[in-house]
Amino acid sequence: MTDLHQQIADLESEIDDLSDAAERCRKSMIVARVAIIAGVLLVGASLSGLVRTDALVLVIGIAATLAGIGFLGSSRGSLEQITGKIRERETRRAEIIDGMDLQPVQER
Repeated sequence: MTDLHQQIADLESEIDDLSDAAERCRKSMIVARVAIIAGVLLVGASLSGLVRTDALVLVIGIAATLAGIGFLGSSRGSLEQITGKIRERETRRAEIIDGMDLQPVQER
């Protein structure tokens, strides 16, 4: 029985660690979206004449947009993998708990 309790504790620890990693991915996705928006605005402002039209400004805007898109895709893929691992650990934990044949506590 102690071994089962340790397995459940280990699974819960893994779930917590994976949840922290998922939160980091979500934060990274926000940063990526900000980079995309900033890059698009910079390119748009450069092409419309609101910002001095310099090749460097245009390249920076395009680079920020492309980097943001790549970073967003990478973070989204990592988040999906982590979410799948969390579901697997939660399913395994539920199976162990169900197999323990626990009895409900009686009211007095």
